[in-house]
Amino acid sequence: MTSRWTRVPAASRRTAAAVVLLLGATTAACSADPVDPERAGTVVVTTDLPFASLNGGTPAGRSPGSVLVRGLVQSGFTTLGPDGSVTPDPTFGTVEKVADSPLTVRYTVAPTATWSDGVPVTPADLLLEWAARSGQLDEVVPELGGDGEPVEPADDVVLFGATSAALVRASAVPVVDGATLTVVYDVPVADWQVALDVNLPAHVVGRLALDPATPAFPAPAPTPTPSDGAAPTGEGTTSQPAPSASTASTPAQGTPTQGTPTQGTPTPGTPTPDATAGEGGGEVPDTWAQAVATAVQQQDRAALTAISRVWRAAGRAGDVGADPTLTTTTGPYVLTRVDADGVEVARSAAYTGAAPAAFDRVRVRTDLDPLAQVEALASDDVDVVAPVSTADVLAGAEALEDVALRTGGDAVLQVVLQEAGGGVFDPAAHAADPDPAATAAALRRGFVGSVPRADVADVAVRPLWARTEPSDVVAAQVGPTAPTVRVPDVPDVPDVPADGATAGGATSDGAQDPPTVRVLTNRSDPVRAAAFELLSEAAAEAGYRVVAVAADDPARALRTRAEDWDAALVPVAQEELPVAGFVSRWRTGGATNVGGHADPALDTALDALAGQPDAQAAADAVRAASQTLLDSGAVLPVVRTPVLTVAAVRDPQDARGLPVVADVPPLTPAAADLTWWWDWTRR
Repeated sequence: MTSRWTRVPAASRRTAAAVVLLLGATTAACSADPVDPERAGTVVVTTDLPFASLNGGTPAGRSPGSVLVRGLVQSGFTTLGPDGSVTPDPTFGTVEKVADSPLTVRYTVAPTATWSDGVPVTPADLLLEWAARSGQLDEVVPELGGDGEPVEPADDVVLFGATSAALVRASAVPVVDGATLTVVYDVPVADWQVALDVNLPAHVVGRLALDPATPAFPAPAPTPTPSDGAAPTGEGTTSQPAPSASTASTPAQGTPTQGTPTQGTPTPGTPTPDATAGEGGGEVPDTWAQAVATAVQQQDRAALTAISRVWRAAGRAGDVGADPTLTTTTGPYVLTRVDADGVEVARSAAYTGAAPAAFDRVRVRTDLDPLAQVEALASDDVDVVAPVSTADVLAGAEALEDVALRTGGDAVLQVVLQEAGGGVFDPAAHAADPDPAATAAALRRGFVGSVPRADVADVAVRPLWARTEPSDVVAAQVGPTAPTVRVPDVPDVPDVPADGATAGGATSDGAQDPPTVRVLTNRSDPVRAAAFELLSEAAAEAGYRVVAVAADDPARALRTRAEDWDAALVPVAQEELPVAGFVSRWRTGGATNVGGHADPALDTALDALAGQPDAQAAADAVRAASQTLLDSGAVLPVVRTPVLTVAAVRDPQDARGLPVVADVPPLTPAAADLTWWWDWTRR
């Protein structure tokens, strides 16, 4: 991802007067104020992405704020990069394709894969996720309420309600053998490398569902001390950290603090030697996990009813804040606090993977508006800010001293046309024409051909991201590189057809009205608002009349009100299953085909793509399908939306007890996996 690194020295920075007045007092005072001891060893990040759930199989768990937090506290077999590339983690386990016909994938859990409560990861955790995401055990189809969220079913049915487009093609119960689990697919699946991973712990779900009266065991708790026992350094930690007020009690006088535990006293968060033996001498956590596995293997309806009910609810922000056992995860950090201001995580003593924590704690705050985030960075209250990028916010950030400012691009802003809502681009609206489909196609190509992509990039985005260019990406980053399309520099805009059906009627002098295009977009976003104005002016010159769609919730209208809009200007986020997500978006009748695009020849190509297990071949097929969509006038990529991330730059030798951060990339909320963004918090 192209981005701009800027080290902003005191002698050369642009100043916005209003912002400097806002920041002046705090900037002048910050060098004199003493540092709160609780800031030592703790890095504070601010965003506007609220955390909702640790359960990555639910809509709440796939929200940007939840993806951000899970990327910090969860490890797994693989991670998905922003370009769609897949990176394995052999310290967690391996994912191997052992046969092509039928497609057979074997998961082997490494001995170092451990939950934050000290319980080993086992194939039972994967089997639970297969049960939840395959849809094979669900007894009813999930219902959606008026808000688009799933409606809670009756208590006496088995319903996980989280079917994956990949695992639904693996109908047979996976086979467990020791540390391995083997999945056999009914048909080939392109996204097999990222189709299955650990999510919620089977031993926690099993206890809550099948033995809720039993006390939680072992109690999950973090440790704020470095895992190697060394004194904190300028590289990620400083001085002796103080525990969070929400997770640690005040030690009695003379009791050693958390720098070095006394001999024979376990470090907080470290399982005791007999912990995994269970309170009654048996392996209690393993028993709960095995009970889940047995319920899935034997399709025990009574047990699965309770398990699915717990799985649907587990991980919600309010619940994990009240029940520490629900914070059990597998990464280098463990969640310790959830409140109205954000979340806090601490170093996990149980983690033995390849990327241990570099800080004692990380606090992610979501309670500040964008300019307040910049002010907090100026006063050393926070260390990294990722506010919404606007002209005033960027000016405020550029006015700061000793910061690393980085800009970049996030989701691709695209024009998507509505072909099935009865509007100007729907063939049904031109039934009186000799060839309704050809009329609608010509109108679509004419409209997208009029979009001033370069002007949108220059006017709406370049002031916020100097290296921006018009985007040629239809898909949301699939394969090793982003498959691009050929968008002509000077598009061939066909003549706009003029007839009553197209124009909606004739004027009093017999002339035809220009075709009306109702454009749906979120105009509260300055970038989209500017893009809309430029698009409207250019479309008018090409013979179209553009009107804005008034919608209280543009995202919901995009999904549920096809009859209200003809074109949508929307950012397209990355999918957790990149190939399956692309197919669903463009195949006839696809679950996310909001524009109603239908093309039998394209469907054939997409069906082949969905079953293409080779990553490079899949990327080539995505590129070809994207070009077909562009040529048909179904979609037009315009530009990547801008993002801004600013980090404090501190000398490790003179950090005044504050954490030292480095190499913080631009935060891209549209990514399906943000594990890679947190690399700067790991060693």
